[in-house]
Amino acid sequence: MFYPAYINLQDRKCLVVGGGTVAERKVVAMLLSGGNVTLISPDATELLTFLAHIGTIHWHKRQLKAGDTNGYFLVCAATDFKDINSAVFAEAHEKNKIRLVNVVDVIPQCTFAAASVVTNGELMLSISTSGKSPATSRRIREYFEKLLNTTSLYTLGYEAGKPVPIENQELPYPVYLLLENRNCFVLYKQKTPEIEHRISLLQQCGASVLCMAPDAIKSHHLDNAFLVITNESSAVGMYCEEKRGFIREYLNEPNTGTYFTPHLIVDDNLIISVAARSIAGTEKAERLRKKLANQFENNGYGAFIEFLGAHRSAILRSFSTSKKRADFFETLIDNVEVNGSQPQRCCLRLTDPGCAAECLFNWVRGDRLECANTYTSNLLDVHSDN
Repeated sequence: MFYPAYINLQDRKCLVVGGGTVAERKVVAMLLSGGNVTLISPDATELLTFLAHIGTIHWHKRQLKAGDTNGYFLVCAATDFKDINSAVFAEAHEKNKIRLVNVVDVIPQCTFAAASVVTNGELMLSISTSGKSPATSRRIREYFEKLLNTTSLYTLGYEAGKPVPIENQELPYPVYLLLENRNCFVLYKQKTPEIEHRISLLQQCGASVLCMAPDAIKSHHLDNAFLVITNESSAVGMYCEEKRGFIREYLNEPNTGTYFTPHLIVDDNLIISVAARSIAGTEKAERLRKKLANQFENNGYGAFIEFLGAHRSAILRSFSTSKKRADFFETLIDNVEVNGSQPQRCCLRLTDPGCAAECLFNWVRGDRLECANTYTSNLLDVHSDN
């Protein structure tokens, strides 16, 4: 399980390495959240080129060089070249100690995974499958777009096929943190239910959790801290000024930290976050959370995502590019077997909760794993690059 976090990117320096469609989506999301974005790539999409031309982003039109990641708050590697992506992670996280680093399609070289996001201006939903099935995440996002009667953030940037400016919407930047064995500090004088909830989430995510009283913390304790959770900024304020780089949540002052934790719906590796843009929308957000909990918790989505994740390494080995891998996953989860007619697109029980069609989703949720595994293997044999 990954830890859900809504990052405050306002005016923070963000680096994206790569200039393709995946990099474009990363840049758009960061700009919507107020990030100060730099792009490094010899070439770029039409939208990225346009954004650089009008001064919205900084573009270094070249290959990555040593030292390029220094000084950034968040770094994302989104090229099709594994050696370049690995070099970004090694320099940014291992050398420069940047906490927030993402390498597309390579979970071991990430400290966070990007979330699919839907917002209608008042409520915000984000979806993660803990990196195990981006295709399922996209399908759920599309369902939420219809539910909230809004269009995807991923369609922004073009009108009538032409690039247009991206404005800062002051949205938080939803991500999911990979906390396995990372040092996470929880500072409190009294263990409140909210503190207990944070500790439980950290433990579920495999973090190394250290609980201390604020007045017991010493400077050296935070040298290797990945994140810190405490009630008030005064507990760690002096250490933030020393630029140790850890990300932090202040429970009593959520707008002053580097992130906050939203309300959740969880089914194993499916994590759906619900948040309101303002205090006025809090009750509406909670009503929506309860509705979605009834739909998604304990209804087979976690098992389906786990199944796809178990096959992910074989699929990664079988296709040379991220687009080919994405196309295969779309084909895998979409097909419905219907005798005597054209194949239909699987609804994943999103639009028809009682659907009993012969499809990968229903095979997995019904524990018919032999059918699911055979279908997956046969499809991989047909479509593999190898």
